[in-house]
Amino acid sequence: IILIVYLFTIQVLDFNNYKERGIAIRNSSGITLRGNILDRNGLKLATDVLVYEIYAHPSLYSEKRSIEDLAELLWPYLNIPKDELIEKLKSKKINMITLKKEVDKATADKIRRLGLREISVGTLSKRLYPQGSIASHILGYYSHLSQNSVGIENIASDKLTNVTNSSKVQKTANGQIIFDLSTDLKKVVEQQKGEDVKLTIDTSIQYVCEKELAKTIKEKKAERGSVIVMDTRNGEILAYASYPNFDPNSYWKFPQTNMKNWSLTDIYPPGSTFKIITVATAMELGAINEFSKIPDSGRMVIDRFAIENYDYKKNPNPGEISLEYLFEHSSNVGSANIALMLNPQDYYTKLRDFGFGQKTGIDLTAESIGLLPKPKNWYKSRRATMGYGYGASVTAIQMVSAVAAIANNGLWITPHVMKYTNEEKALKISTRQVISEENAKAVTRLLAKGVKNGNTVLNLKNYTVAAKTGTSRKQVSSGKNVYASAIGYFPATSPRVAIYVVIDSPKTGADWGSTIAAPLFKDIAEEVAKLLNIPSDK
Repeated sequence: IILIVYLFTIQVLDFNNYKERGIAIRNSSGITLRGNILDRNGLKLATDVLVYEIYAHPSLYSEKRSIEDLAELLWPYLNIPKDELIEKLKSKKINMITLKKEVDKATADKIRRLGLREISVGTLSKRLYPQGSIASHILGYYSHLSQNSVGIENIASDKLTNVTNSSKVQKTANGQIIFDLSTDLKKVVEQQKGEDVKLTIDTSIQYVCEKELAKTIKEKKAERGSVIVMDTRNGEILAYASYPNFDPNSYWKFPQTNMKNWSLTDIYPPGSTFKIITVATAMELGAINEFSKIPDSGRMVIDRFAIENYDYKKNPNPGEISLEYLFEHSSNVGSANIALMLNPQDYYTKLRDFGFGQKTGIDLTAESIGLLPKPKNWYKSRRATMGYGYGASVTAIQMVSAVAAIANNGLWITPHVMKYTNEEKALKISTRQVISEENAKAVTRLLAKGVKNGNTVLNLKNYTVAAKTGTSRKQVSSGKNVYASAIGYFPATSPRVAIYVVIDSPKTGADWGSTIAAPLFKDIAEEVAKLLNIPSDK
């Protein structure tokens, strides 16, 4: 009687509850693939693929078929020596034995057709990076096994896993689909997949930057380096190369130093490239104008600290110099004197406007804020050294964003590597006018004249270039431990692309920005001009 009452309760009174539980058990949404990561032209940089694994189940072994017979049937498909396969099959201490990972679909189908009760085929998804190490510091990596991710894989994870065609079907215990009148056949055959994410990166430019950067670092025996190419008009990063790099397909094989984008996380004194910012700031604050003359004695001593031009022995007392001369000859004394003209608080505020001492907001993780001391701590010698790039420490992305603002008629734009809709831009991208359009164009003219008159390697055959090199020594070391850099934009008459090159600790040859970084800047600029089909302004 108790049993009858109990069965009546389950099968009649509580029928709907158990029916729903049964459906829930049988429901399956299958494997959901992450969305693709694409470059600006639609080239796949990251994608999910289905892979298959072959398992053996010792509890289902049949007395009618020996392990040797089982191995005889399987080894031609698994490409495993028969003796080795027999040893694997004999491992009865575990419920399920993994015989082979990442088998292709054709092989998996052939094994299924064998109809072996003891063998099952599992379907898994795997993250694949078709371009190898290209843009690895931007993409990061994703592991389906550990659910671990970094880079864009982490930042855009919500979008990459957002499935719009989600559907569930009912399956039997052995994975067969249960069809009924409500089954949507289209959704059954459609593979569920997250949304695609498009980047601003141009793979062709990225490849050129990585190739040329690696070549320079190996030739100069440098520790590391970085190249950033930015569209000055909208803050889009066209290429972001950092060395050393890694292959996200096998990220676990590389040391942590390779996976860290040091140009985003580490800070360093920018050196003479910062003179661009000093001159632009002084113009905006009204201390100087495009035609000002600056005193340059070649050497000066402040707070018992000597400031000297790199060419002091050859040119001990340049006298009253123009700003054009200051850029051409990279005058430390001239830049220091301009910095001393400025009110420390006003100078500091303008540097903050340029993005120093704070995160740029680039859509990548682990960005450093840099180091910009508060003006109350600016004793006179610090104010002076600030003028030529030693008072503050920056990240590469801060530096290129600041100079790109000058190229963009004084308008600073949040740098970014992801393509956004207009609605997303309103939330993700900010702009601010850091200097006037008039002053920005004046600085561009001065830089371009400095490059032209100096007849440096920065000169391009078909384009006018507004650029500056820099060399800064590491404060905790001596010898050939310097940061050699070059930054600029072109065409100077209508700026479109900004490029920043920084090489850490080159060990061979003259260790100057003009000898190490400038040739790399030129090689990349010429290739970028071709790839973007930029019209000549000469």
